Amino acid sequence: MATVIKKPKSRKPKKCPICSNEYLPWSSTQKTCLDWQCGLAFSRQQEAIKSEREIRKQEKLQRDDLRERRERLKGAAEWQKEAQAAFNRYIRWRDYYKPCVSCGGTLQHRGSYTTGSAVDASHYRSRGAASHLKFNVFNVHSACTRCNRQLSGNVVEYRTRLIERIGITLVERIESDNTPRKFTIDYLKRVKAIFTRRARHYEKLRKRQMECAA
Repeated sequence: MATVIKKPKSRKPKKCPICSNEYLPWSSTQKTCLDWQCGLAFSRQQEAIKSEREIRKQEKLQRDDLRERRERLKGAAEWQKEAQAAFNRYIRWRDYYKPCVSCGGTLQHRGSYTTGSAVDASHYRSRGAASHLKFNVFNVHSACTRCNRQLSGNVVEYRTRLIERIGITLVERIESDNTPRKFTIDYLKRVKAIFTRRARHYEKLRKRQMECAA
């Protein structure tokens, strides 16, 4: 059987990253032209890059360690607040194009809280009356701050539009759900993580929809 002799690959000129002059490399490991000053400068450049990467790596490890220590010191009240904030953010992005669940008015997501035109994550059964439903996605919908704060949820109108939105069966299920629930720190951590991811998903989706509509 005849031996196949491979032709040597032709060398292609490269540009020296230091002096920008073209050169023909003698091997694949040659990174600069043959000028020793370019080789030295390139070597120092690579060492500086490695040093910078190591510094960033160490800084990240320190930040991660600090965050972990801070999280270990958090109490249930802090996790409750963070979980609720993540959940409410998800509700706002989920309902971005929907009207106020109470009055049916157009929601101004960049509105003012002083005029009542901003957006709240409004609980049908309030957190004070039914804290066990605070993370129930059927119990919470976007509403204007006027209805949610000044009109205490505008509950009668809320119920009418909620039935139109999710159906009478789910509304009655929410109204009859009085099963107490205990929100442990581990549970609150999961709530925060889950709804943070969901909020990001809907945020990206809504922004793409806005770009397509523009």
